[in-house]
Amino acid sequence: MESAAKNDQYWGKFTVLPADLDYLVNFLLEGEDPKTIEGLTIALIEHRCQQLESLMQESLSRGRVYRPGETYAEGETLIFPHLGSVLGEVVSVRPGHNPECEPFSVIRVRMEGGTEREFAAELQSGHSLDEATYVPAGEVGADELYAQYGEQIKKLLRESLERDSHFVAVAGKWFVRDLVMEVTPVQLNIAEAMLDMTGGEPLPTTAFLNEMDLPKEIPQPLQIFSLEYALERDRRFDEVGPSGQASWCLRRMEPKQVLETPPHLRYVPIPYNRNFLDEMMLSLEMQVDDEWSEMPFEGALEGTDTLTVTLTYPHWRSGTLPLTSKLIHFFPTARLADHVRFTFVDGHTGKSFPGWVVRSGRYVYGLSSFYEEYKVEPGSYFDLTHGAEPGSIVVSTRPFRSRRGEWLRTVSVDGDAFSFEVTRYPVLCEFDELTAIGVPDPKAVDALGERLRHLALGSLIKRVFQGVAVLSLQRAVHAATLYSVLNLLRRVPLAPMLAVLTTERQDYVSLGDHYWAYKGED
Repeated sequence: MESAAKNDQYWGKFTVLPADLDYLVNFLLEGEDPKTIEGLTIALIEHRCQQLESLMQESLSRGRVYRPGETYAEGETLIFPHLGSVLGEVVSVRPGHNPECEPFSVIRVRMEGGTEREFAAELQSGHSLDEATYVPAGEVGADELYAQYGEQIKKLLRESLERDSHFVAVAGKWFVRDLVMEVTPVQLNIAEAMLDMTGGEPLPTTAFLNEMDLPKEIPQPLQIFSLEYALERDRRFDEVGPSGQASWCLRRMEPKQVLETPPHLRYVPIPYNRNFLDEMMLSLEMQVDDEWSEMPFEGALEGTDTLTVTLTYPHWRSGTLPLTSKLIHFFPTARLADHVRFTFVDGHTGKSFPGWVVRSGRYVYGLSSFYEEYKVEPGSYFDLTHGAEPGSIVVSTRPFRSRRGEWLRTVSVDGDAFSFEVTRYPVLCEFDELTAIGVPDPKAVDALGERLRHLALGSLIKRVFQGVAVLSLQRAVHAATLYSVLNLLRRVPLAPMLAVLTTERQDYVSLGDHYWAYKGED
């Protein structure tokens, strides 16, 4: 029988007890070193293993462990670990009779509670209970238990720590709130002055220590934690480092587009029923990879050297890239920080420039000058690779030159009307033919989008569909094209748009391969 340490009934149904939190308080106080949730989880597992071992040893000391191959006498107290460590007293011993077994004895035992049961003794043929080890120490290590149950226990522990006022977390590490060192307003003003001198460049926490004259008797890990705790609670400072690398900026020196979502990227959630989307539509949604898609990324990026992104109009106008469920695993992020500062590297020149991950807005900012320099357009391809330095991202276009320009779908605005035509348009980067759009006057497009804000989504889709359909002899429009054009005027993910096409069957008919035709009245 498996010991308690191996029993899934114990670790698989783990709950965090108040005594566990008391232990972690003392654990942190003794070490004076803040710990990650992973470190605390391993410490708790080790503590529970020690408790199991102590409890089992204490239990086994109450009586002789029952083993079928041994000899017993009347009056002996036995313990039966395989029955939940219940105790019993041997009340009689008699010969056993079984032709298939060698001579053996049968002991009659009065169990706790008064019931009596019989057990075999002096078995010569051997039994598994004769070799069973009931003390868990050394059987399953904390590392092995963490590998099997760690994620589940870590989640439960984090929830318990967040509810308990004794604990506080900063930059992914935990400590006891009452032991956090006080940082004075003067010391925080020193940190502000130092960040002012960097001109907006972030500084690690350790950069402030020498200038603040903190008590030498306090261990440096606790000094760092206390300072980070104070900085985090002061609205002047913003923690912008990736996971495990706390770095600080002054909020007033961060780009406005980081502190406030750019207007073109602001999405007001649109209610729709996903049950109307069939497998083909869901497949297209995955390909388009809109940052507001409800479809989670289920692939794996390990070993992926390059990711390709197709630029949409809202991100073109905002100097951003989408932080989709796939790209969030590619860009530097942090579990708690909303803003993460990192480095973009121009794949053509090697020049570095700052980039920002904005988790709440689901975008990556910092590419306005890059877009302008390489004359990209909506629909252009971008290749992203990890740079040589940790946390850096190399961004590259795919150069494409045509003397006379390429035949491209372009938009023009006249008052409250818009129209599309296919014309020769200067193109310097490779592009996706389904989503590429030439926009000679983006300001006019933006102004029209603002004037059409009152239109219901279905009405706006109808106007856009009819405008694009004239470019095809079959008057058919690919869903990806409609999505790209629709986002000239309003920020709309693919799924709500497809739901409109599917539910308004009196106006639209599917032609297959993601093409649609308009059949309603003009």
